[in-house]
This record gives sequence, structure tokens and C-alpha cells, in this order.
Amino acid sequence: MLFIDYEVPRYDLYAGSRTNFMYLEMLAGMGLEVKFLPADFQRAEPYSTELNELGIETLDGEWFRDHWQSWLADNGQAIDYVFIHKPDPAEKFLAAIKRHTDAAIIYQCHDLHYLRLRRKAEVENDKAALEEARNYEQKEDFIFRNSDVLLTFSGVEEKIIRAKFPRKQVFTVPLFFYNEALDPVRDFSKRQGLLFIGACAHTPNRDAISWFCKEIFPFIRQQVPDVFINVVGADPAEDILALNSKHIRVLGRVSEAELQALYADSRMMVVPLRFGAGVKGKVIEALHNGMPLVSTAIGLEGIRGIEEIAVPRDKAEEFAAAVASLYTDEQKLRELSSLGSKFVEQHFTTAKTAQRMAEILDVADKESALRRAGAGADAAEQAAPRLIALYLPQFHPIPENDEWWGEGFTEWRNVSKAKPLFDGHYQPHVPADLGYYDLREKETQLAQAELAKKYGIEGFCYYHYWFKGRRLLELPLQEVLESGEPGLPFCICWANENWTRRWDGEEHQILMKQEYSEEDDRLHIQSLLPVFEDERYIRVDGKPLFLVYRTENLPDPARTAEIWREEAHKAGLGELYLVRVESISKSDPREINFDAGLEFAPDWWNKGPQLKADPEAAGHPGGKLAEICNDNWIHSYQGLAEAMMDKDVPPYKWFRCVTPSWDNWARRKDGANIFLDSTPEKYGAWLSQAIDDSNGRLLGEERLVFINAWNEWAEGNHLEPDERWGHGYLRATRRALEENAIALESRRAGASDDAKMGHYMSQLLNDDQPSGYPEDQRLQKLEKKVSRRDEVIADMLNSTSWRVSAPIRWLKQSLVQIRKRFSG
Repeated sequence: MLFIDYEVPRYDLYAGSRTNFMYLEMLAGMGLEVKFLPADFQRAEPYSTELNELGIETLDGEWFRDHWQSWLADNGQAIDYVFIHKPDPAEKFLAAIKRHTDAAIIYQCHDLHYLRLRRKAEVENDKAALEEARNYEQKEDFIFRNSDVLLTFSGVEEKIIRAKFPRKQVFTVPLFFYNEALDPVRDFSKRQGLLFIGACAHTPNRDAISWFCKEIFPFIRQQVPDVFINVVGADPAEDILALNSKHIRVLGRVSEAELQALYADSRMMVVPLRFGAGVKGKVIEALHNGMPLVSTAIGLEGIRGIEEIAVPRDKAEEFAAAVASLYTDEQKLRELSSLGSKFVEQHFTTAKTAQRMAEILDVADKESALRRAGAGADAAEQAAPRLIALYLPQFHPIPENDEWWGEGFTEWRNVSKAKPLFDGHYQPHVPADLGYYDLREKETQLAQAELAKKYGIEGFCYYHYWFKGRRLLELPLQEVLESGEPGLPFCICWANENWTRRWDGEEHQILMKQEYSEEDDRLHIQSLLPVFEDERYIRVDGKPLFLVYRTENLPDPARTAEIWREEAHKAGLGELYLVRVESISKSDPREINFDAGLEFAPDWWNKGPQLKADPEAAGHPGGKLAEICNDNWIHSYQGLAEAMMDKDVPPYKWFRCVTPSWDNWARRKDGANIFLDSTPEKYGAWLSQAIDDSNGRLLGEERLVFINAWNEWAEGNHLEPDERWGHGYLRATRRALEENAIALESRRAGASDDAKMGHYMSQLLNDDQPSGYPEDQRLQKLEKKVSRRDEVIADMLNSTSWRVSAPIRWLKQSLVQIRKRFSG
């Protein structure tokens, strides 16, 4: 076993080091050959020698600092298990471990760093700590995804991790454990004083000491005037040293013998932690030594059964009253001392922990084997992106639309009266299977969900309309929430534009105006909490996915996001996954406290060349062709797809979006955007590229691809069947997913080059020539594609996997798919 931590465990200084020393000693005692790798490569005495005397080799010194990767490459196949501790060492070594070993990877988080930092930010109103928490959450999520087994000391944190990573094997193990139980003298008449233990440089401990001494201890002394407290912990800062007095004794670091004497002489322990995460070693140690205690909820968090011994006290006055009452009640002190000793004997013994670890190692072996075979938890990393279709809830009458547009108005009125502008212009779009439906009818949404599920759509993203507490078009989603049907997953996108008569969100002819304020931000997110809590709601690593269409319209989007996150935490929901839609502008979402960006299709800045009328073109229905081209924006669909896929990927988390077609002539009588000659085949090729791009950039549940849209009929972009194409676009969606599955299956079989070959074969079959560009640009684009494909195919034909594996099975599957394509 390769055991990795920040540094050699200095067990008499820090609780985490004490824990690791206990585990190292136990693992060596279980018969494992253990090698310890300190991330700082420092040898620290006497601790390193003590490890060596246990039979543990320490990989320290200049040579290992400079050559650890080559050592890992040379020795990796002899390593069965890697046991990594804490985020930063894991981040440093994880990639090399996976590259050079087949070891089972066990990660022990000690505590959720992001949770501790977030709580600190809440207590101290520290925005920098909140940002650091988000960075650590991303780091820890990455480590969780790339480990085979996850360990925590806290039952609370086990639940949090399981909620975010339901496919992972997660175990709660003891923080401390002991070879034998102590039997301390329980004559409290001879004991005096309170005791606090904890590294003073650790921010939660520093805050706890300050809070206790300034806000709790004065209340205690009012009832017990002679009481004093001993503060034990390495590296007390100046502000802690300044508290030193007759009744507050800041002892700093003490020896093991001195610490045991303090346990024997003190009446009780106090644990006044206001933030932090994980199980607190000071609590287990106190119970082991027969010390009664008073603690906050944070101090007791994660210890199963602790409520039998201690009741949390989170307010200064309550904490002080509990301490004063217990301090003067010798019978209660003896009872709690005895209960604590028995509690540790039942739950925190070396023998039981060794048995638990043996079981965990077996599970880690199995999970590692599944990962290497491409199954198990890592299958989530190889799975196709989830396809989410944007959903317009406009297709039912509401009083506002009746007033503004006429009684009974829905989008169908615009859709049905559209006429073609010129020969070959596909209008109107006439719905097929579902007809001109009414979303007030429950059967409609059930039928929509059935179609979506059949063709591989993961879920719908409902447009959500909120205007300073007033909601519009909420009926379809409300019906889904109240009835529990359909079962299709869903999320929401706040369409935060003004409603106007031109359907373009601009400031003229406003029907319903957006108004923003911090108060409204709170009311808005509070109204959405029940939606986010629905079990069908789409999440990313446990976080509800919430999109905002126009973040640039918000006066202070970073503050809005901050308020939303605060309210979600207050409600016990946890984190949100916020996505800004790049509908108009593009910027780094991290700058406004969002998690990711979503390109919008069509991208108005990357539409491909505009098409112009042929000067010699004849007349046609609706007027002169040149006038139509001047009054509207007409492009080729293929040009749009190519322009959007040719964009540079931004340096932040970013999701792809495709559209099956687009033509908003039915809504806009001038200035319409019309993309000509969309077909299911062209759409399918674009979607396949978007899926492939997402596979290459994103991991796990962040593999999302959006489709605009499921039912934007008045904008001519809909997956729902119409009379012209039937289920063609839906079949193309499913086919793109099937092609991706074939490629992934090939990779699992160890033939990644074969999968690439299939991808490029598929491209050669599907790609049309770049359209709408001048002749010289078309030739350049074709030459670039052909050259790139030739390079890739040549590389693959010359690769060992292609020549040796002879992937007949994969090729047979591919041919079946190709045959299906051409047979309709």
C-alpha cells in the first residue's frame, strides 16, 4: 500500500496527523507492506524513524522529490492500494497514480474542506472564503470521481457525498481508535478547571477560543467565579496569547505526559466550534479519557450515537448555562464520564477498525477491477452526455395574453398563419402526432415525455417567467410538480427578459417589465426551493441545475447568485449549479459567481455567411427575393452548424447547444432569422459533433448537451414531429446517442483508435460541403477537413491497436448502424 499525506504525521501536534499515525500503525499490523509518501518529501524526526521502526518505508528526501514520477513508473505495478489523504496531495499525485498503476484508489477526505470553508464564510461574512470554498468543492468533486472508494469520518458527510455521487462506494470509518479502553479515576471532587484542545493556528479552533473566552466564559464565571480554562494547542497566534490571564491559561503545545495529566485533572472539556467539518478528534479523545463535555452542534457533527452523551448548545448563553450546571454536578459528571468510556469501547477500537478496513480493501479491489474494465462507478465518466431539451410552456391561454393579443391566444396562432416567403421556404410548420395541443390537458405532457424518453432525451428545461413576484405560464410545470407526472427529469431556465410586442426582449412596446432588487432575488429563489427539491429535478453532482437566460440584464449578477446560494443553504438544500446562457453576450461565468456557461443556438455572432438573392432570380410568392433578403437575416443551416462548431472553446466550464432548425418568420414579420435547408441528417451530424466535443472536455454529470428546442414552433425549432419530417429529428437524436455508445463500447474493449476511426467514417458519411461561403473559403475548409481526416486515419492504421486487435465486432456494429441510416 502507498499511503500519501501532506507530511509525516506529527501525532502530538495535529488531530489529522494523530489519525494517520493510528491508521499507518494498524495497516502495518494487518500485514500490509506500507510505503509512506509525504507530499513535501521532508523527513521529520522523531516521527519518520518511528514509522520506519513499524516497518514502513518513507519515500522522502531530495531524490524522491526529483524522481517520484519515475519511481512510480518503475514500481507502480507492484502497488495494490493507494490510500490518499486530503485534497491537495490527491490533486498532485492522482493523475500519475492512474497512469502508472492498476492500484485500487482509496481517498480519505478527513473533512469536506469546501463545507468547512463555506461555514466559515457564513459565520464571518467572508466572501474570499466563499470563493475558496467553491474552488475546493470543484477540486474535491474531481478527486471523488477519480477514486474507487471514498472514506469519511462523519456520518453527515457520508450522506452529502452519497447524494452527490450515488454510484460511489462511501464508508464512514473511525477518526481515532484504541487498543484498549481506559479506566480513569472518576473522582471529580479532586478535579478542577475546563479544558480546550486544538491546534490554535487552525481557523475553526482559533475562532472557537476567541468566541468562548469573550462571549461564553464571562457568563460561566458569573455562576462559578473560581473556574479557569486551560487552552492547549500548538502555534497560538498573538490574539490568542493576549487572552492569557489568571482564569484563561493559554498553554500552547504540551507533551503527551502533560496532556494526560490535564485529562486526569480537568473536570470537563468544552468544544465551542462555530464552523468546521468532519468529526472532531478532540471529542473522541475526551470521551476516551472519561472527560464529560459541552459542545456546539458542529463539534458533535457526524458521530453516530453521540446524542446519548451530549446535547448541542449553539448560543453563548445556553452553552454557558450547560457548562456551569454540569461543572457543579459531580454525580452527572461521573455518569457522563462512564457513558463516554463505554461509547468509545463500543465504536472506536483498533480491532473493529481493522475488520472494517479489511472489508473496505475488498470493496476497493472490486471497484478498481470494474474501473479498469470500463464498468462500475467509472462508467459514469464514459457515459454519453445527458441531452436536455429547452421547453416552451406557451401553448395554453392565460389572461395576460388574452388582454394583449386577443382571447384564446397561444403560440399556435402565429404558427398556423405563417406563409412561405419564397419557393423552398418551409412554412408553415404543421405539428403531426401531438397536433395543436393545449398544455392544460395532462395527456399532452405525458405524451411529450413518452416521446422524449423513447428517443433519448434526458429531460426538459422549462422556461420560467418571473416578474417581481408575478409568474406567467407556470401552469404546465405546476401540474408536473403537483401530479408527480410525467416522470421525466426537468430543470428550469429563468427567461428574464421584458415581454414586448416584438418578442425580442428590447425596451420598446413593453407589456411586462423586469424589475430587480435584492429583496426580489430572495423571494424568487425561496419560491423555487420546492421545485429544486423535487426528486426528478436535474442535478449536477447533487446540485440543482438552474439556468438564467440574460445574466447581463441583472444589475449585479454576482450578488444575485450569492443571495440565491445563501438562501439555498439556509433551507438545507446545499449548493446550486448556476448556468448563464450565452444568448447575447459572452463572459466568464466565474466572474459573476456562476458555475458554467451555455452557448445558445443559434449563436448570433457565429451564424455563418448571410445568403443574398441571385440578381437574376425570378419573382415568387410574397414579393421580390432581394427585398426579402435585405429585410431578413437568411443563412444556411449547415453554415450555422459549422460556424458554431468551429468556435474556440472558452477557458471556463461550457456546455454545447444545438438546434434542429430555426426560422422565426412566424413570429417576426421583418428582421427574421431564417436558416435554410435543415435536415435530420445535418442536425444529427451536428449533435454527434457536440456530443463528441463534450466527451472530450467534460466529466461525469457535467456532461450536458442542450437542444434548442423541444417545442419552439413559432421559431421553427422543434424536435416534436411535424408533417414534413415526422419523427426524423427525434430518430437523428437517438442515432447520435447510439453512435456515441458504439464508440464508448469500443473504448471499453481497449480499441480507442477503432472508435476514432468509426467517428471519422461517420463524419465522412454525414458531412456536407461547407455551404454559404465563397468558393475559396469552401475549398480551404474542405482541404482542412480532408487533411485532418487523412492524418487521423493514417495514425490509426499505423497504430498497434488497429493492426493487432482487428476490431471485427466493432466494425460489424458500425455497419449495422450505417445500414439502418440508409434504410430509414
